[in-house]
Amino acid sequence: MIVCVFKKYKPMKTKATIIISTIALFVTMELPGQDTIDYKTVFPSGISVGYGQGLYSVKDEYISEEKYSGTLPYLNIEWVRFHNKNGYRLEFEYRNSTNITNNNMSAEAKQIAFNQDFIYPICHFSLFSKDVYAYLGPSVQVFYYDLNYNFVTPGTFITPKTYGLILSLGINTEFIYRVNRKLSIEGFLRSNLLSLSGKDVDPAIYDNDSPPGLLTVITVTKFDFDLSIRYYLVNRISISLGYKFDLSRIDKWDPYIAASDNLIISLNFKLRP
Repeated sequence: MIVCVFKKYKPMKTKATIIISTIALFVTMELPGQDTIDYKTVFPSGISVGYGQGLYSVKDEYISEEKYSGTLPYLNIEWVRFHNKNGYRLEFEYRNSTNITNNNMSAEAKQIAFNQDFIYPICHFSLFSKDVYAYLGPSVQVFYYDLNYNFVTPGTFITPKTYGLILSLGINTEFIYRVNRKLSIEGFLRSNLLSLSGKDVDPAIYDNDSPPGLLTVITVTKFDFDLSIRYYLVNRISISLGYKFDLSRIDKWDPYIAASDNLIISLNFKLRP
């Protein structure tokens, strides 16, 4: 908001004030065609490795209607590269634990994901006098899970096992709030929109296989949310500490749902262009 205060000045002083104010306005104004923002520099591109621990719960009604829960370690490796102002991310995620239980019963849970995100800068704005950079783009996801239950089916010596696959097209968005040149706060969200999905179980036990189907986000959900704080140790090396929530769900056949909360620490090395 501009507040104008009118006072009586001498003509020459008034003209000089108007000229100086006008020049200052044009110097500080960001013109539409002026590229003053380097989205590529702000983004933590390069190679990142992350590790985390957190809570995990899962229920797959192919095998049991009971919920199994426990701790699930998280490993993440990603590579981000920019070409001009646009970029892309390749990411591998791995989770595995034998510490998933329900009362006296236990199970081994495994999750593997391959993600490719396309990153397009869309805008930048100010929040509390600091710059916020926003990105948006499509995503491709491949997600696989399997569950091995450590109990024996009556009359057999076979341990029940179930697994599933989600191939999806989705969307991702990211916000970077730059506190200063050393510190930034980052938020990330990814969700599927349309998926090819299927579930299967051990055919030695069940004759109830689920054929793949093309499904919307209402029936199949793969959702990721991250919030982290990043600190640059040196110009090209940074460390981040953050929270990650992950949800996977298939609801067309006997429902499967899994969710995890993780506290993650990661190290990033920004490659030279």
